[in-house]
Amino acid sequence: MKRFGANYIFPVCGPPIRNGIVETNDTGEILRIIEPDSDFREIHSTQFFNGVIVPGFINAHCHLELSHLKGLKAKKPGIAGFIEAVTDQRESNQEHISKSIADAINQAYTSGTVAVADICNSASTLPHKQKSDLYFHNFIEFFGINPDVAEKTFSHGLSVYNDFTKYYPESTSLTPHSTYSLSEKLWGIISGHLNKKGEKIVSIHYGESRAEYEFLATGNGPLFHRYKNSNIPFIAPSGKSPFSVITGYIPKQAQALLVHNTFATPDELLSLNRWFHSLTLVTCPESNLLIENAIPPLDKFELNGLNIAIGTDSLASVSSLSILNQILIIQKQFPSVDFHTTLKWATINGAKALNIDNMYGTLEVGKKPGLVLVDHFDFTKMRPTEKSVAKRLI
Repeated sequence: MKRFGANYIFPVCGPPIRNGIVETNDTGEILRIIEPDSDFREIHSTQFFNGVIVPGFINAHCHLELSHLKGLKAKKPGIAGFIEAVTDQRESNQEHISKSIADAINQAYTSGTVAVADICNSASTLPHKQKSDLYFHNFIEFFGINPDVAEKTFSHGLSVYNDFTKYYPESTSLTPHSTYSLSEKLWGIISGHLNKKGEKIVSIHYGESRAEYEFLATGNGPLFHRYKNSNIPFIAPSGKSPFSVITGYIPKQAQALLVHNTFATPDELLSLNRWFHSLTLVTCPESNLLIENAIPPLDKFELNGLNIAIGTDSLASVSSLSILNQILIIQKQFPSVDFHTTLKWATINGAKALNIDNMYGTLEVGKKPGLVLVDHFDFTKMRPTEKSVAKRLI
């Protein structure tokens, strides 16, 4: 049995507990949440920390297999330039790729992450995940604008899917990359599979750039030139929108994670919230600022009752895989949003989106959510500071 105390405990499912104590067994399961004022006799043998203790973080969107691209420099601005840079620099020697993935998983673990929704285009992360104590939901991603290779693309993705389901049968899903990066033929194949297999959870890049809306509506713009300059055969879309694409191809009963939403309007997202059985908006603020120099109106999303979770995106577009770093960016951009709210986004909302809230997301008896210390906390404003660091306790 272990006891961990701090100036405040943030259980997420309730208000902060001053001088609270979390009691766990040796496997990390929470046995009790102790409020010292009620029984001082229970405080002995407690490890006390200066700061606040919170549940382990849920990274609701990551690309671990791109970890070797840390520090990526795009020659052109915007999403088209970023995609071009990733494509041009993605290839590397396997030893470097492998070490980068291992280091990234370790960084996520030590900075307090307990679960990762990871986008996979290959099985390169699989051996590293099997060695980790982190929970992974593996989204096997499909993209390909060339209709001539749609069957081949799907066959490759299905092979990767089968590799992961051998080890993660309950937490592996097929998912489209985005609204603009699949041919109609590939969309049709994947949509049929999603309906046939009854896939419950889908994660798709949505509303990430203005170029996405322009390409779907007119068939022109930066994405058109990106595909054309790469000599990729494709049929340019017309008269479409991100909304029409996903409502046309993704089953209504899906639990949808829409990632980025940088240029999606609250009204657009409220309509999607009514459309899908379950909808979570995943924000990756540092990545959005780097790629498009913009961030979605998270305060308005929250006021409209939309579910928000937090992801990091890949190390190609962020400085680290620390979820706390993303919280600090959100605090700076939206000072009216309090820490308790952003903590909910970083924990229980992501856990619910991945169907793991029975074990993660809140400090409650019977759960094994992980315990994370956030130090250098401002107890006057009740929020972390720029000096704050998240450290995993258990």
